[in-house]
Amino acid sequence: MAANVYRCILTGLGGRGRHWARILAARTDCEIVACAEPHEPNRRLAADLPLAAERIFPSLAEALKHAPADFVMDVTPPAVHHQVAEQAFAAGLHVLGEKPLSDDFDVARQLAALGRAAGRQHMITQNYRFQPPARHARALLADGLIGRPEQCDIRFYMNWADLPGSHYVNQPYMFIKDMMVHHFDLLRFILGADPVAVQAITWNHSWSWLKGDSAHAILFEFPNNLFATHVSCGCAVGSRTTSNGDWRIEGPQGSLDWKDTALWHNHLHRTETPVQRSLDLPEMPTPEQAIVSEFFAAIAERRDPECSATDNLKSLAMVFATIRSAEEGRRVELAELSR
Repeated sequence: MAANVYRCILTGLGGRGRHWARILAARTDCEIVACAEPHEPNRRLAADLPLAAERIFPSLAEALKHAPADFVMDVTPPAVHHQVAEQAFAAGLHVLGEKPLSDDFDVARQLAALGRAAGRQHMITQNYRFQPPARHARALLADGLIGRPEQCDIRFYMNWADLPGSHYVNQPYMFIKDMMVHHFDLLRFILGADPVAVQAITWNHSWSWLKGDSAHAILFEFPNNLFATHVSCGCAVGSRTTSNGDWRIEGPQGSLDWKDTALWHNHLHRTETPVQRSLDLPEMPTPEQAIVSEFFAAIAERRDPECSATDNLKSLAMVFATIRSAEEGRRVELAELSR
């Protein structure tokens, strides 16, 4: 490995994989030395990428034989993430993987343990938390801008996954499994806390293109009298929020509101100096570039990265506890998933 240049084997050349290929190729501290893609149509679509055809292999095993590398970028479907990680760790490589860690919580726990046992870094690309509003909101709450928050409300309306035939459309609870893991991870990050229990109801609309439920109302309980609600419609045909949703966080010194790309601080009651102001956001690299930089820094500094697989289990637990609550019609404690 040349100094400060990390060699990557990219697995998966679907749309998201080609997106990551462009991100990695734009960096001076990364070189894509090989790709693994079993499907010939996807290999053909990669012709416009800065990848030599002879460096694209039909399997990760073949790529590992022919291309010495430092890490694997896993952009495969969730059901095969464990296969990719097992091969990478066995070869002594780190893993930067697309979310979700797995579509099975027990498998996800095994994967996190496997990375720890191998002594390799395993980071999940929870890119929403690397946006400027999310980073700034966390810092403002930690600094006490609105006092200790006790309520957080998120509303999310989107025409989600409306292409027919995909697993997003055909499998149950995909709206929660694939999309809500972003928002649940954001909740943990921005609030700086982990929930202890959840209660959820889900349903579908008559016009929905999703076979699984397309709407829900969820209540998370956090320590210190903090509650968070999440209300969504994934088959919205009217007005839409952004992919982040609309946020309102309430404390004794007002509210912190996130809508579109703007943050607002409002304090209009029980104060002699009413406040209603927008908040400047810090300049930051794109979320994907910030993720890669954090991953490389963790490797160089021999520390766990933000969004390590072990930490990401807490966000994934919120997903599966929510589904259990909806299926069983009861309040579910997050600790139940560890039993």
